[in-house]
Amino acid sequence: MKTNSTQRFILPTACDALVWLRIFLVMVFIFGNFSHSSNAQEAKQFSLSPKSNTNTNNKIYSKRYSDAILRGVNISDVFVFNGTKTTDYGPAYANVWTSLSNFIQCMPPTGRKFSYALCYYSGPDTPTGNKDDNPSLPCKLSPDGVVANCSCYEISTDEVSPKIPYFVDINAISNLEIYQETVNTCGTDGTKCFATDRDPPVCDAINANTLVPEADLISVFSPRYINDYSTDKKPGSTDCKDAAVYAGCMTAPCYRTGEKDAQGRDIVQCKCPVYDGPYQIGQAGPDINCNANKATSNTKTSSTQTGKRPGSNVWSAAYNPEGGPINPPEGACVPDLPGVHGCGLYEPDKTYNINPKGMLCKNVCNAYEKSTSGTGSNQVGYSCDATLCTTLGIGQENNPNFSPSQKAQVGLLKEACSGIQDINGMKEIMLVEALAECSCCASQVCGCDKINDKINQETNQEVYDLNRQQRAVTVEPQCDINKTLCGQP
Repeated sequence: MKTNSTQRFILPTACDALVWLRIFLVMVFIFGNFSHSSNAQEAKQFSLSPKSNTNTNNKIYSKRYSDAILRGVNISDVFVFNGTKTTDYGPAYANVWTSLSNFIQCMPPTGRKFSYALCYYSGPDTPTGNKDDNPSLPCKLSPDGVVANCSCYEISTDEVSPKIPYFVDINAISNLEIYQETVNTCGTDGTKCFATDRDPPVCDAINANTLVPEADLISVFSPRYINDYSTDKKPGSTDCKDAAVYAGCMTAPCYRTGEKDAQGRDIVQCKCPVYDGPYQIGQAGPDINCNANKATSNTKTSSTQTGKRPGSNVWSAAYNPEGGPINPPEGACVPDLPGVHGCGLYEPDKTYNINPKGMLCKNVCNAYEKSTSGTGSNQVGYSCDATLCTTLGIGQENNPNFSPSQKAQVGLLKEACSGIQDINGMKEIMLVEALAECSCCASQVCGCDKINDKINQETNQEVYDLNRQQRAVTVEPQCDINKTLCGQP
């Protein structure tokens, strides 16, 4: 559907009631049937009464929703799809991002297993990226062309430490009430929650699985596989400037099917609304074409010139009006994030503006000291820090041999970080890393990284063994890079 330059970012037939009716019916199909039970009036009052003060416990969406469920209200009664124009460039499902602060950082919940989906690399039938064992992640248009069914990674805290945050584009929140509450808390562009310890309502809703009716999990952005889809060791993007259909998967509902890839990783199906406009693909390279049905470097001959496609596949994509990936402000970085936007490892010769004897560091060291899990005495805070970041590629920029297999990475992370979600004090640990702008470094910054073998010999042995295992699969551990977290046999 071709639009002129002044209409490109809005629905082309916004005045056509039949089009809006069709979209509404499709959204009902995606997000569940609306109930007409005897509780409908109560549900209406619940869902249409946005609360401005999200800092009060009884006004947090997930708690209010849980209370409503106890009163018999159905989930689809309290859900309103966000079809509003959240930016000047389109509605929520256009997945528009204009600044780094648009990406709300969320920490997975602790004390239980939690999963989310990653659709950022979905699109063609054939695998993409720079790893030979990357799976095929196709995005197929539905027969009516209003949604795309996308195969996406499932990322679980059983496999990846909950120390790794996930990210939500504030402009792309699919639940209208949660979008409004998140804007009230974080500001329209997310600035008030950027690099702070605020708890955005959208994180609360996703962690409680109350964002979208009947979804098994939600599609967000995660840095987990960023190195597997980078070009020349740097994340890239492909500009598709001519308007065409793409899948806006941010905060879309996802469902488990039992599918696994060749590496044994869980693959889920996400129902992503589609949008017609310019976009960027979250990877670059000779096999990346704006047309997800082609594998050629000649994007100029792509069917995106007319907005039509000769096949059924579309890219999962987003739109940055400035073009290309967004670079963080000078000096800013995200702890534990692999790639160029992530923070580096601890540097022994650097002065960190954090008092090791202050209360914050006392709480951090106490958290490490008490980070044993299950029946063992290994302090998982140390073993995870010694393994997590380096295994994901942080600090490996000068390591020409870095190429661990997916199986090796998953195995190391499971062994090193199992139980990390149960640590009391994770927020303090992440706050130190954010203030110090380094990854897997809180114990070193606070001066409690010297594991006393008289107190915990098992932790020393575990860290020592994990470092050996890292070296065996081409990973340089922190012990070799900055002489910390070495452990002892």
